[in-house]
Amino acid sequence: MRLSIGTHLFIYSFIGIAFLCYIPGSSIAKETKSPSDVSAKLVLNLGQIISQARSANRQLLQNALLVQNNQYSLLRAESEFDWKVRPVANVGLSKNGNSTDRASGISGKISKKNSLGIETSFTPSIAYLNDDNVSSGVGVTLSVPLFRGFGKEFNYDPVYSAGFALESSIRNVYLAEVEKILETVTLSYEVVRQQTLVDLYIEQNKRLLKHVATIEIMEKTGLGNQIDTYRAQIRQKDVQDQLAAAIQKHQASLDRLKVLLALPIETDLEIDIPLSYELTKIGLEEAEQIALENRLEIEQATADLVEARRKARVAEKRILPDVNFVASYRKNVFLESIDASDTFFDDYWSIGFTSDTDFSRSAEKASYQQSLLNVRRMQLKQETQRDLIRTEVKNRLTALEKEAQSIRLRKKQIVQARGKKRLAEIKFSHGMGGNFDFIESETELQRASANLLTEKTNYIVGQYRLRAALGTLITR
Repeated sequence: MRLSIGTHLFIYSFIGIAFLCYIPGSSIAKETKSPSDVSAKLVLNLGQIISQARSANRQLLQNALLVQNNQYSLLRAESEFDWKVRPVANVGLSKNGNSTDRASGISGKISKKNSLGIETSFTPSIAYLNDDNVSSGVGVTLSVPLFRGFGKEFNYDPVYSAGFALESSIRNVYLAEVEKILETVTLSYEVVRQQTLVDLYIEQNKRLLKHVATIEIMEKTGLGNQIDTYRAQIRQKDVQDQLAAAIQKHQASLDRLKVLLALPIETDLEIDIPLSYELTKIGLEEAEQIALENRLEIEQATADLVEARRKARVAEKRILPDVNFVASYRKNVFLESIDASDTFFDDYWSIGFTSDTDFSRSAEKASYQQSLLNVRRMQLKQETQRDLIRTEVKNRLTALEKEAQSIRLRKKQIVQARGKKRLAEIKFSHGMGGNFDFIESETELQRASANLLTEKTNYIVGQYRLRAALGTLITR
């Protein structure tokens, strides 16, 4: 017995309504959620996710601590040129024959070194011997480096090195922030992709469940055969497996995103990110120019070259002999006791040169040659960095063009798959064949939709990667 077309349509409608009412995840099931479940969720858009990553990511916080550490290193290097006050106190006993003397005293040194290497120091002192003999005095010393140690560039070498390390760490924080934002965006869109795949498989599972129910009824009524039933059931089980895998991957991606945002794992997180985009329209030459003007790697490479040249000048100066001109004067006062009226004065002064160096200077000469090699290496690194940036920009633009082309092809495939599916439905409903074409077209439509989804997310993430390659992802 063959049923009419109207009877087929009635059977399809009845089965569809029944499964929409009882399938988990349907619109009716969603309406049964309590308001408290919805309000407990943390819903974030992409801007909020990026802001959370920048402010709470633990790796970025660690990099910020390194910057603070380098700030203290700079303060420590600058403190070398502050006023130094070194007090010294001593109390003791001295024995000479049958007599034991008690001696005590206070002395100190007040010194300051300027940027040229000139050091001035004052050394006041006062001493007591059995509270009878008292001596006091003050000295002044001037030390001037003549060759190697004279000049701000040589003496400020630790300060300049600490400043360079601080600036480099700040740039590294920026670069790490860019990488972390790219990782955040990539993971966020992966969560969106997996969630969309879950929805896609749920909808396909609904359609296949209705088809299985329909084909079972048709088999019982003699309108279908067992092969069609097995074919529909097998495909429906495959979709269930895909759905389970997509749910697992979605939860894993969501947990990774929580860790990235420093959120508790038990947080009920939901992200609200649309899959909308605009095509990128920029020429290669313009993109390269923007990248060379904005990429921080170029600035870091230039700073590395400047620092290497400065280190070479310092190494060259270390070849000079270490000779210092030292002039000192000290005036001492001696009293028989604190109340004594007799006072004795003693003056001491000296002028001379001091040196602590060897004549060959082999180690210093070798260090200077090494510094020259480092300058050349930094020059090559700077040139290489510029070429790498140009190559990266070109690759990003090429990848975007390829993704845009793939999106157009996927859209055509979806149109073709829908047409094929519609034709297969008509043929099957009129008894003009089995459900092989229907199952095949359903599979092709699902595959094309999943591929289109992947291409869209790749294109959007590729736009962010292009912005990072241009150095315009975030402002400094």
